[in-house]
Amino acid sequence: MSGGAIAVAPVVMGGAALAAVAVVVVAAVAVALVVRAAQAGTEATGRALEQFGAEMEQTANAQDDLAVRTRLWELAAGAVVRTNSEICLLTARAQQAGVLRPALPPPVDLTGLSLATTRDRVAQAQAALAQARTAIEDAEAEREQRILITQLPKPADGSPTAAQTLAHYRKVLAARKDAPAVQVPAPVPAEIDKDRIGTEIDRILLRLDTAATADERAEAVLAAAHAAKQTDPGMASTHLDRLIRVVDVKINPKAARRKEAAGFLSALQHPVVAAAIGETDPRPPFLRSLETLQGVVSGDADLTDADRRDAQDSLAWAEKAVERRQLLQALNETFTRLGYKVTNGLATHHAGQLSVASDRWNGGHSADVWIDDQGGVQFRMVELAEGATGEAVHCEQLNQAMGTVGTELEQRGFQARVTVPKQAMKPVRRWTADHRAEAEAVEQSGGKTRAKDLFEEDDK
Repeated sequence: MSGGAIAVAPVVMGGAALAAVAVVVVAAVAVALVVRAAQAGTEATGRALEQFGAEMEQTANAQDDLAVRTRLWELAAGAVVRTNSEICLLTARAQQAGVLRPALPPPVDLTGLSLATTRDRVAQAQAALAQARTAIEDAEAEREQRILITQLPKPADGSPTAAQTLAHYRKVLAARKDAPAVQVPAPVPAEIDKDRIGTEIDRILLRLDTAATADERAEAVLAAAHAAKQTDPGMASTHLDRLIRVVDVKINPKAARRKEAAGFLSALQHPVVAAAIGETDPRPPFLRSLETLQGVVSGDADLTDADRRDAQDSLAWAEKAVERRQLLQALNETFTRLGYKVTNGLATHHAGQLSVASDRWNGGHSADVWIDDQGGVQFRMVELAEGATGEAVHCEQLNQAMGTVGTELEQRGFQARVTVPKQAMKPVRRWTADHRAEAEAVEQSGGKTRAKDLFEEDDK
């Protein structure tokens, strides 16, 4: 037998369930968890961030239960995605505000972490984010004040100065919570009592999404200041309606899409995903979403439905690409441990391939090992020299090695089943350059042996 296959059930299938049976998660499972958390959306990751720590405490004595641990890993992934998306957003804001070295934490990577360690890393990152956010907002406020101080309406006698108005609104905005945007704004009465105008303005500003850019925040503050200036009840109501439209209809939905883009981007920037993207040439068209998402996060663009589809396609691709990468690495390490010489990426006509050889084969044979389109492992003997001997023995050695490889893949979390065809297949002929010269010499001397143009053929 000179060929066969290992049917492999991907690690990424049921990532949280697989993570639940391990103390720490491997890279492929970590990517699966964060990708699926990003796909779930910002409201889901926001809830996960709120609930993860509390559920860890509540289930402290029940974490041996598979269902409990599965749920906790899903929350952990959501908390990580939400935290990393906030890091993305604040990084962009720091650049726009001219903060050269913001004290932002590094993104949290689930790879190699336990549930308890993940909880601690998320808590540490959130604490660092809170400090960095204050510094960045201070820098933004200075820029806002320089711009708005000349645009604010002139205060009436006895009214707060422009600087006092800005200071008040800045205090209000600092008290905002990261809550979902209001979908249906509360109506304002046709006429509103003058004493209630300030309270209504503050209530509306508190709804401004925390992901609003400095320019968006300035637009809201300017609309608020114009509303505050009104003394006529009807005009006050009109300006309050305008403030509501600015906050709830214009800015908040766009900020929500910006947070959604940051969630996608944080998952696609996972180190293992980034490495897989870097190794892909040519890139699938949908991977252009990386540049698009960066523009959305920085506030230079908005997220369209087409962008969202590209991002979702990129995330789905990332799961599979990382799975293949991890599987190829496991194959490489196992064959090396078994004493085989392993070479990556030879011209075996298959993506995700290895060429393995043994000193026992005396240079006459090697084996192609590759990952097929379904994610399974295929292998086949290759004849490197015409008339190479020992094919049957070498095939048996390869089959035994593949059995060991299948066992080790299972130990790494892959569900693997090795199959060897009952009917023997002849090896692929791929003669070496040295043998090509010999074959051409025979042909030129009138011999019967003729060198093939590619010196590789599959026997039918």
